[in-house]
Amino acid sequence: MNSGPTVSPALVNDGDMTTWWGSNEPTTDPPKDIGIEWEEARTFSCVRVHFFSMGYAPAVDGWSIQAMSDGVFSELPATVDNADCPRWTFRFPPVTAELVRLVVTAYAGSRPAVREFEVYEQSPPAAQLRRAPLLDGAFWAFHYAHWAEHWDDAALADEVDHAHAIGLDTLMLYTVTGRDGDYSTVMPDAPLRQMEAWAGRDPLEVILSRADELGMRAYLGDAPPTGYSLLGEQQEVVAESRERLDAYRRALLERYGAHPSLVGYYLNFELCPANFGNDPAEPARQAQQLAAFISALRPDLEIVLPLGLYRWRDTPEGDWRFVGPEELRAFWRPFIAMVPDVDVVMVIDGPGTGLSPLALTDLNQAAVRAIRGKGYYSFPIGRLVASIEVAAQHADHLVTFDYPNYLSPTNGREKSQRLYEDYRTYRNTLLGRW
Repeated sequence: MNSGPTVSPALVNDGDMTTWWGSNEPTTDPPKDIGIEWEEARTFSCVRVHFFSMGYAPAVDGWSIQAMSDGVFSELPATVDNADCPRWTFRFPPVTAELVRLVVTAYAGSRPAVREFEVYEQSPPAAQLRRAPLLDGAFWAFHYAHWAEHWDDAALADEVDHAHAIGLDTLMLYTVTGRDGDYSTVMPDAPLRQMEAWAGRDPLEVILSRADELGMRAYLGDAPPTGYSLLGEQQEVVAESRERLDAYRRALLERYGAHPSLVGYYLNFELCPANFGNDPAEPARQAQQLAAFISALRPDLEIVLPLGLYRWRDTPEGDWRFVGPEELRAFWRPFIAMVPDVDVVMVIDGPGTGLSPLALTDLNQAAVRAIRGKGYYSFPIGRLVASIEVAAQHADHLVTFDYPNYLSPTNGREKSQRLYEDYRTYRNTLLGRW
């Protein structure tokens, strides 16, 4: 099916989401087609195609589903679900045929690449979810100066209400921006300088106070344990940075520690294994040292550590590739064993960050569970739902990034407002069925 000699079309039906078919032969130009043929005719009414990513899906009006019966092709009157997600589900009246194919006549980005091509008599089997595929919370980042101009204190408190109205009962509050010794914070009178945009204001107090009233949960976070995320820095520089950050952490908990909504601390150590030579020992030592420091100050706080599905390379000179379960087990299994004061591992799954394609997220989150017991863009609702449906098969709690930027209904961005309203509709519909 228009495939090069080294990329077998059989890869689209091998049950392995880590393999894919992509066509460069005889050229990369359309049309392209991929499908499944049987020795005897079968009856079906649904095709699900897992594209490599959105960049390798067809244009919205650049596809057709065709069936062949007695050697003759006919186009099916197909509709598609979730065309804003890399997992498309095509539906059509039942047909009996020996072959079904997807014909791509125009590209959304690059030529098509398909991980799996699935055919069903009726609908795909429902995923076995651990919990309802709904969001529990969201990160809040304060290092965008324009948000200070956009929201006064009353509007910030209202924004907490908006989040609470769609079921987000957890707030993950980034309080520091900067790195490598140059830090600033939203907190006034702190050991670190306050961001100029927030001068004279205390947004954390506003948000936490409203969260108290609503019975919400909040986590504070700051910077990587030492402020640096690479090996090879001068030890005296790293030690001075940690000392400054620890003084800030102590002041942060002293200032806001009495808020009943404050239940935990987020270790903002979204590390890439390649930055540490794929050796977990040093980053684990740093993470454990910080976790123990916070636990000593506030034993009651839950310590959360992110696990990012960052791309992997075997050597500093090697090629990058998407991380898979094997790499996760090699690095993160020993890492987690070396951070006993961390209570919760939070997987940064990747569909929003470009770290890991949706098709691999399912495999990777399952692996993590086994180990442990370009600019502004808002997801359209189809991509968000597809992502959280995968996560709901594995995770106990689901938190999205970043509420003020991507989900707020009042930030002035039409896509964000649309996503908020679409998610509220989705949530209300799902709650009626769950």
